[in-house]
Amino acid sequence: MNSKQTIRPNDIKGHASWLSVVKCYLKCQKVMSTKLAKLNLTTAQHELLMNINHKPGSSQQQISDRLLVVKSNTSALLKKLQQRQLIERRKDTVDGRVHHLFLTPTGEDMLKQSMKVQIEVIQAMTAVLSEDEIKTNQEIMNRVYDSLHGTL
Repeated sequence: MNSKQTIRPNDIKGHASWLSVVKCYLKCQKVMSTKLAKLNLTTAQHELLMNINHKPGSSQQQISDRLLVVKSNTSALLKKLQQRQLIERRKDTVDGRVHHLFLTPTGEDMLKQSMKVQIEVIQAMTAVLSEDEIKTNQEIMNRVYDSLHGTL
């Protein structure tokens, strides 16, 4: 290839593999979004409920840091969850600017339903793979993740 030729994505080693990962990710997101919409939840709201359940009492900043999103986006999502009485915010006894997040009983019920959706999607994705293929895929994706982390 001479220096005047443009490199196209198809010319790059691994392009087809990369494309299959992207297509799979997008399909997974679409399936999750469609199924969660029946519960009147977005994928992001589901992730917030899971994170609050995993670490009850987390602050909004801690949740934002774990989800790698800006605090303002988290704030808007939390406001909707609070309006639906799925979460509650409790003021910190020392620093009144900080609110700790907890699931309400309604939120716990919603999370149980949304977790069923996630489990269903994971099972559909892995049903076509052997145990060895699942392990190999995980190892490969971890290596790719680590490789991409170094590019930041």
